[in-house]
Amino acid sequence: MLFVLAHVVALIAGAALERAWPQSLRIGNVGPDIVLVLVACAGITRGRVAGYAAGLFGGFLLGAAGEGRFAALLISLMVVGFLTGQVRGTVFADHILVAPVVVVLATLVASLIQMVLSPPSSFLPWLGEVGRLMLYNAVISPVAYVYARALARRWPRRAET
Repeated sequence: MLFVLAHVVALIAGAALERAWPQSLRIGNVGPDIVLVLVACAGITRGRVAGYAAGLFGGFLLGAAGEGRFAALLISLMVVGFLTGQVRGTVFADHILVAPVVVVLATLVASLIQMVLSPPSSFLPWLGEVGRLMLYNAVISPVAYVYARALARRWPRRAET
């Protein structure tokens, strides 16, 4: 149960950091989606159920922080957590370079789900924001992956039934 607490603390800190990201560190007025990166890394290192649960909790955190698209955000984070959990157990799941690739794909999937559930007012600026967001998330994902991997090694998961 301590690994759950460690993931919860990381998600709370990630949500706080995401909401307080300084304007000077944003790329084209876009900051990183730290909660999405943490959810994806939890899915990669712990599996589908942990990724889904991290997505659910992360969606509630961002919704409580005042994110306007609550339902779209919650659904997209849960789907991302579940899909990234599919990577666990594959040959590539233990390599740090898989994190940026999976996070870029997770960002794209989450953005597409949010676009369908809560369409943007104009498509091309939204597409530019998604591109910058994918870049930013890919850059910060190795740090989140190292943290999630350390948690997974510290508290190994029991076999799924």
